[in-house]
Formats: sequence, C-alpha cells, structure tokens
Amino acid sequence: RTGIPTLKVGFNKTFGYYISITRSKSESAPDNYIRKQTLTNEERYITPDLKEREARVLTAQDDLNRIEYEIFLQLRQEVGDRSEEIRRVAKAVAALDVLRGFADVAVEQGYCRPQMVEGRAIAIEDGRHPVVEQSLPAGFFVPNSAQLGDTPPESRRDPQVGPDLIILTGPNASGKSCYLRQIGLIQLMAQTGSFVPAKSAVLGICDRIFTRVGAVDDLATGQSTFMVEMNETANILNHATASSLVLLDEIGRGTATFDGLSIAWAVAEYLATEIGSRTIFATHYHELNELASMLPNVANYQVTVKEL
Repeated sequence: RTGIPTLKVGFNKTFGYYISITRSKSESAPDNYIRKQTLTNEERYITPDLKEREARVLTAQDDLNRIEYEIFLQLRQEVGDRSEEIRRVAKAVAALDVLRGFADVAVEQGYCRPQMVEGRAIAIEDGRHPVVEQSLPAGFFVPNSAQLGDTPPESRRDPQVGPDLIILTGPNASGKSCYLRQIGLIQLMAQTGSFVPAKSAVLGICDRIFTRVGAVDDLATGQSTFMVEMNETANILNHATASSLVLLDEIGRGTATFDGLSIAWAVAEYLATEIGSRTIFATHYHELNELASMLPNVANYQVTVKEL
C-alpha cells in the first residue's frame, strides 16, 4: 500500500511495536504515520491501529491465564458434582487391574488356588518363592513343602498333634532365609486373594505376619545391630498371638555365643509354650533341636541337598 519495499515492523521494551522506514524512504510515509523516534538510518513510526494491536498482544497472556483458570474452575465443579461416581469407577477399575494382574501371573507361573480354612493350619505342598523363581531359569528353583500350625491352643502339649514351631537348620547359603520368606509370601498372597506358587496349599487366616530377618543397625539413634534385633524380637513377643505367623532368622547372633544361644532358646520356648504362634525359626544353634524332644509342638527341619 505504501510502495516502500523496506518497511518492516519491530519491537522494543521502550516503545513497544513500531514501523521502521529507512531515511531514504521516510518521505513516502503515509500521513497517518506518527513519527516516534529518529535514528541514523531509519525513522520509526506508530499508528493508532498498531498501538491497539499491541495492547491486544501484550494483554493476551493475561487473558489466556484468566480463561484457563475459568475453565479449570468449571471443570473442578463438574468433577466435584460427579465425585462419588468417579470414586466408584476408580475403585472398580483398580480392583479389575489387581485381579487381572493376579490372573496373569497365576497362569504364567503355574500357581494354584489356595484353600482357605478355619483354624491355624498351614499346609503347603511344593511351595516356591514367587520372586526368586523368576530370577532363575525355568525349572531351576527347588520347591519345598511345609506343615505347620496343626496344634489347637488347648492341645499344645498333646504328643499326637503337629508342630507350631519349626526349628530350621542348615549350612550357610543353603536357602533357609528363602524358605522363611517363601512361607510368608504364600500366606500373604493367599490373604490378598491371589493364587499362590505351590502345587497345593491349605491355609488358615493369620492376624499378622511378624518377621525378624537380616542384620540392620541404626547407629544414628544409638541402636547397634544387636539392639535392633532385640527390639524387634521384643515387639514380636509382646504382640504375636496364636493366630500369627512368626518368621525368625538368626536370633541372638549379635552377642556372645552362649548369651545368644540362651536368648534364642528362651524366645523359641516362649513362642511354643506361651504364645503358640505358627513359627519358623532359622538358626545355626543346633542345640535348639533339643526342643523338639522336650515339646510336642516343636519339629526340626533341616536343609539338605539331594543330587538327581
């Protein structure tokens, strides 16, 4: 329209948007151009239309934020109006997601449906650790069985009934800790509604699963490895019941040999005679095997290797 081929629009923070025309073409500027600034080789102009557009551009971000917030408030209100429906749908989808996950792993890993019964029985045939077996080549994990908790509280001294307490011995790295965790995970999985890694499983309900596993200290608060172990053990003895599952790994190892043996013996005997919880006690104190000859609800298990 102006016939000026070098005309262009620029912007700076001082003047905002402006029209730039070289000095040689400035005489051709239309009458409605308002000179704003003169430089060595160009003249800068503004127009009312340009200033109007500038105002619209510079306020666009504020307008955008305001409109977005208005939309957000509207969406929030609509979500709030349907909150109960959304919660029901979310709960249903979550349940389906969990059950689908249970079903997938049960089919892929060959799990069985556990039989949940009244009472305290834990009868597992060819049980497997659900995590360890997946880290090994197919068929490499050696399954193990367990029979525990057949003793009703009123018959704990009857020599004809099964064990409440298993004393589990065996060499280092033989799988004792894996066996403990395996029993706990099978019980936990069954109570969440999942199939379990075993050939068959008959399980009574546990009120709680207690574990005392591993060597951990908390030196920042002044607790040595032995103190942490004793605190955890005391917590178990104070809160376990006949319906609990207790998994103990190496009680008493953080002190002198005979002191540790005395502690381990006292804990095992108290669990078997006073609490009656279903307990697996992994230990290197072979002296604890004598409990099986003294108490009818104690049995000795030993990890062995059979070459095929």
